[in-house]
Amino acid sequence: MPGVITCLFLCGPAAVLAGDDCPKGTDCDLVYSCHPGLHGVLEGGPRLVPSVAPSPLAGGVEGVETILLNGDPSNRVDLVFVGDGYLEPELSAYAPRCVAALEALFDEEPFTSYRPFFNAHRVDVVSAESGVDNDPVEGIDRNTALGMAFWCGGTERLLCVSVAAAEQAAAAAPDVDQIFAVANSTKYGGAGYSGNDIGTFSSDNSASLQVAIHELGHSLGNLADEYHYGGGSTWTGTEPSTANISTLEADEMAGSSAKWFRWLGFVQPGVGGHDTFEGAGYHEFGLFRPTANSMMRELNQRFNMPGREALIIEFSKVVDLIEDRIPADSIVPADAIASVVAVEPLHGLDYRWEHDGIEIPNATTSMLDLATIATLEDGDLISVIVTDSTDMVRDEAARADWMTDRMDWIVSAPSAPDPDLNGDGRVDGADLGIMLLYWGSSGTPGDLDGDGQVGGPDLGIMLAGWTG
Repeated sequence: MPGVITCLFLCGPAAVLAGDDCPKGTDCDLVYSCHPGLHGVLEGGPRLVPSVAPSPLAGGVEGVETILLNGDPSNRVDLVFVGDGYLEPELSAYAPRCVAALEALFDEEPFTSYRPFFNAHRVDVVSAESGVDNDPVEGIDRNTALGMAFWCGGTERLLCVSVAAAEQAAAAAPDVDQIFAVANSTKYGGAGYSGNDIGTFSSDNSASLQVAIHELGHSLGNLADEYHYGGGSTWTGTEPSTANISTLEADEMAGSSAKWFRWLGFVQPGVGGHDTFEGAGYHEFGLFRPTANSMMRELNQRFNMPGREALIIEFSKVVDLIEDRIPADSIVPADAIASVVAVEPLHGLDYRWEHDGIEIPNATTSMLDLATIATLEDGDLISVIVTDSTDMVRDEAARADWMTDRMDWIVSAPSAPDPDLNGDGRVDGADLGIMLLYWGSSGTPGDLDGDGQVGGPDLGIMLAGWTG
């Protein structure tokens, strides 16, 4: 589902770009460069850098392997790894690096809880030379399939890639939502391409994996950076659109029910209390972040609750909770067993069944035996409402819009047997005479219950409808 998940930048480029290395008339990419600065707090931010010129894939795509399959790619977030700077014999080293990166990602909440929402695919790309440009030092050029290079735009740790080549390679996968371009290198580096859902990292540098996770906060969660450049810069713009930075202090936020007001005062294990901490969005003053620290401010931290909530909502915009229903037909017999196949996060889902809009007591699983509903009639509506009730989301409007799904069936019930056998509009002795005439017979007008024989049950039906 290319393009489904997009990275929304918090404000205009002129106000926030850390650097502009894009000569006039040159094709450039908007790239996030986030790397540890003083005391581990991230620095860098977005910048325009010249696009890496596309070139034919040196050795072509050698193969594709799905390394995590949780379901139909059309209803999952599909992560695709593409490697650069790998000779064919080195692909055996590339494969476990992709698995390690995937496991590092799923060690972080909310990815841990929502692992069933993801598929992952590894694309094996062969390069003409091993390694990538400017590794270990600037000035070293290598002929590689994806053109990955350190020192992008004059920044040593900024690890760029040919967007066109990465997208071409990733297209070999069953589906693509997010691309990870993996450089065959031990050097620290990474980048996030805001408009292309691409993140880069080095295969053999653990800190680079953390950068990749941070960049997913941008591309999957539409999260802003929570660090600042220092130097006394003050934000003078309007309220940013991103969920995790704001111009509002706590009292204003609570009073206007804005941004992370639902999380104010919440203490998150490993992160701390949620409040409004000044310094975010690359500005030292005028913008506030939810917590003293988080993954969007410093590596090896956790996503704070507004960050987790934003990510979960974005996952849920891609993945429908109900994948299938049984029976598949929207019209079902009154004695059917109705059920749904759902994409369940690790904490499970809530199921509620309704009969003509009224909740059915004790019907709280993915399956319902319609025969247990005594009042079911032809044309009745049976519905199941599935909700992700995770406590990592407090925005109930978003839960209703994106984290709730429903399926409906119309009941087809047989018409009640008509004991007016002679069709005169009355049930009386004349009809009883007809029934007695065929008593014990099969396939006759008196077989009101359809069991193949005229007998006592049929007489009971007639007497129940007796008009005399």
